[in-house]
Amino acid sequence: MSGNLSRSMRENYDTHGVDEYYKIVGSSYLRWWQHERQPSEKGVLVCDLACGSGEVTVALQEWWAACQNQNQLALSVPNPTIPRPPVPRPVVSPLRPAAPPAPVTRPAISRPQAPTFPRISPTEPPLRIVATDPYTSDAYRARTGLPCIAMSFHDVAVEGLPDSSTVLVVGEDEAGDEDESTTGDEKIESGADSHPEDREPYDLVVCSFALHLLTTPGSLYELLSALSYGARWLVVLEPHKKPEIKEGWGWTLWDMTAWQETQGREGEFVKERVHCRVYKSTNL
Repeated sequence: MSGNLSRSMRENYDTHGVDEYYKIVGSSYLRWWQHERQPSEKGVLVCDLACGSGEVTVALQEWWAACQNQNQLALSVPNPTIPRPPVPRPVVSPLRPAAPPAPVTRPAISRPQAPTFPRISPTEPPLRIVATDPYTSDAYRARTGLPCIAMSFHDVAVEGLPDSSTVLVVGEDEAGDEDESTTGDEKIESGADSHPEDREPYDLVVCSFALHLLTTPGSLYELLSALSYGARWLVVLEPHKKPEIKEGWGWTLWDMTAWQETQGREGEFVKERVHCRVYKSTNL
């Protein structure tokens, strides 16, 4: 049995149950995003929405590199089933019995565990990251070396997510020719005139500590609806529970552990007061 039985993980779980499913495919389980859609030779496409100075982009790049490095380290680990040659031990004369020491209760010491990462093949194409922010393009570019489009939430709600084919090509050209008089943002905007339905959908949009700035339900709905037609997944990072993404706004809250739709706080991760919620588009 190889890989995933169905392209839909929900169908796999409904048909076999979670435990039985992983018993069937446990030895050959592959990365889930390769079965949610047709694999792309270009690589996973990500939008860092309201990117700031690039904190999310840097974290994604470091995580991706750690996953690839772990895969390489696993290949270099010796086979534990190979027995070691016997080592002669010196003969020691028995000691005189002594009174056992009184038991001492020692406090348990919790030792930090090394983080574990999923394995990503070194041959996997690198992440393709497109960033947007109306105010911090220069700071983002200085930190990451990548282009940033000066688009606001309103711009994305009206125009859709940027055309990645135009942005990424412009970014590569800009890196190879820094003497041109036009700025990266001007060149990007001049070519971003395709219709949203003709653009490649993003695999993931990440919005960190910014979505709550949309304080009116109407503006929040307009943005989320536009995003749901341009991206398959949405990750929202916030210092609190807001904003509330309501049913019918193009997204459903997703439980990453059970791999199914959920409600309330079942699918929420909280670490150091940072709330992380994952949503799946209902329109793609």
